[in-house]
Amino acid sequence: MSLTIDLNESESHWVLALSGDLDYGECASFRMNIDRILKTSPQSTIVDLSDLEYLDSSGLGLLLSLSKEYGAQGGRLVLVTNETVDNILSLTRLNGIFSTAGTMDDARASLGYDKK
Repeated sequence: MSLTIDLNESESHWVLALSGDLDYGECASFRMNIDRILKTSPQSTIVDLSDLEYLDSSGLGLLLSLSKEYGAQGGRLVLVTNETVDNILSLTRLNGIFSTAGTMDDARASLGYDKK
């Protein structure tokens, strides 16, 4: 399944929602969105992976890159995960690297924002 990317910007935070498969073939379009976030550097960003069906090492590498570069700029990043993504993060022992949440409301709350 191809990757669908939706980027929503607000004053308080940005939401990057992904659905489908994040694999090597889809990384170029995902990287363009990452570059836009890094260039604009919003205070915080939520990456919603709750509708992601597949994540390979290329996609995981881009998420790591975003986390590292964004954190170095002082931005706060939270991943909204699902069981598939949680399993991958656990297997790769990266679950301690990322701030994760089970729902968008939980992600917003962890960033100190109301449920909007």
